[in-house]
Amino acid sequence: MAPGVGAQETTPAGAGFRAEAEPDILGRRGPAVVGWLYNDQGVGFTNVRIRVEVLDDAGQGVGSNEAYVYGNVPARGRSYFFVPVPRFGARYRVTVIRFDRLEMQ
Repeated sequence: MAPGVGAQETTPAGAGFRAEAEPDILGRRGPAVVGWLYNDQGVGFTNVRIRVEVLDDAGQGVGSNEAYVYGNVPARGRSYFFVPVPRFGARYRVTVIRFDRLEMQ
């Protein structure tokens, strides 16, 4: 399945998080999803690990992978992510699966 140019989507990523994700169609490392993880909370986070699920046209999962978000995710800020995936899909679901709270900002 070839990635569509309009495949960018904002998805809920967990309580207080949201994500924008799109296929990395120009990447040379194979299929991947790139995007931004937004933190709508008043506290920052580190060691944020996300899962990206690849969805087909019917919304069914056809693959997934996990990766860490680059750096810290500041309070009311955003951080970039790059996640290799087994294949491209029609849509992508991003879920925050773990994080550590930053005690000092």
